[in-house]
Amino acid sequence: MDKANVSAGELAGQQAVELGELLARTVVSVAAAQEALDRHATARLDAIERGDEDAPRVPPLWYTFTEVTLEVALSASVERASGSVPPRLMSRPVDPRQVSLYGYQAASSLMVRLRLAPREGMPDVSPPSA
Repeated sequence: MDKANVSAGELAGQQAVELGELLARTVVSVAAAQEALDRHATARLDAIERGDEDAPRVPPLWYTFTEVTLEVALSASVERASGSVPPRLMSRPVDPRQVSLYGYQAASSLMVRLRLAPREGMPDVSPPSA
């Protein structure tokens, strides 16, 4: 399934996922999008430097996500566990059919806001000089 072109019905029919896993996948997806932008710009620059006939005549633009804020309405449920396993908060996109029938108040839902931004200072990870 093409994740960029998912219909509301397909999205609503997806299995519930633990909220932490959903947020982690979201962060990984944003990082993958940045990597794809970087690869595209690098490939264009390499083509220009090689002198390819098909190379664009204009140097590539370098796009950078400086901050990403996502707001997602989710259906939420608590999955009871057995034994020593704690209960888990499960989530999936809000089902538009339930919302149209019952409204947002009738469905158990939550709004998650995720803000991704670079840290103020990056730690120095260069190897120590000998």
